[in-house]
Amino acid sequence: MQVYFTTPSLIYPDKINQRTIPPYEKALLADLDKAQKSIDLATFEYNLTSVADALVKAKKRGVTVRLALDRENLEKPEMAQWAGVVEKANIPIAWEETTAFLHSKYVIIDQNIVWMGSWNVTNNDTYRNNNNLLRITIPKIVANYAAEFSQMTQSKFGKSKKSPAPNPVVEANGIHFENYFSPQDGVEKHILERLKKAQKSIRFLAFSFTSDEVAKEMIARKNAGVKVEGVFENRNANGTGADFALLKQAGVAVLKDGNCYTMHHKVIILDDKTVITGSYNFTKRAEETNDENLLIIDDPATGQLFTEEFKRVYEQAGQPPRCGG
Repeated sequence: MQVYFTTPSLIYPDKINQRTIPPYEKALLADLDKAQKSIDLATFEYNLTSVADALVKAKKRGVTVRLALDRENLEKPEMAQWAGVVEKANIPIAWEETTAFLHSKYVIIDQNIVWMGSWNVTNNDTYRNNNNLLRITIPKIVANYAAEFSQMTQSKFGKSKKSPAPNPVVEANGIHFENYFSPQDGVEKHILERLKKAQKSIRFLAFSFTSDEVAKEMIARKNAGVKVEGVFENRNANGTGADFALLKQAGVAVLKDGNCYTMHHKVIILDDKTVITGSYNFTKRAEETNDENLLIIDDPATGQLFTEEFKRVYEQAGQPPRCGG
């Protein structure tokens, strides 16, 4: 497992003509270019040209390429253009047609590698927004994502999906993983179980956080002596149902993010050794309606990497940069 964060590569303000390809994009493109048999990609948003080009190249050399996309985003011209490029190459697309979101973001390559995290296949998520990406080659975890994607190719999205993850608990290389998908796996109960076990610290980064159950458990742990602190995406912190005020009033050290664009993480770090991450925002919609995925990783080394990212984002929230034009 390899962990990538966009934060260290972000430059404010982002100027398109001054961009240089960051490490995570290079690594993903290298995997796509090496694909021999298959590429399956699910994403909510999509306009990153380099990935479209890599998918078309793979298709031309005989790789089976399949996509699952959210149709709602076709209303945006740049995303319609991106989808048109891959469709012109005869790459099949399974479309989420309803008002629910296909909100998962992952890529499966040759049934051997899965990329997952908070990152959409977009310019903003690559060059502007705080995100995390995990590259995983653990067979049972790859199989989970493959089983989820298979349902999408049968036009089963959201509540029409029935099959749970085949390997919800995985032990590999001395690391304990739990892997869940919405809405069929009931993700929130697993998050709450982990929050209850926190002994020293809970740190979180939240693009959208409206789950009162999660907030109340964090407050309960704070009242039990656990250090709780977090960062909300600025534009969502005061949105309908947001738990920013609830947490702040309870004495939780919460800040609004300082990214000039968007803080897009959906992360909880427990005791600096357990990481909860994926596409799953801490919302009712993520729990009950959308296609989402989530990993719980019990590993001090991974916990340390995410703790370092938390500190970067938290520091930026306390001292926002000058964004410029």
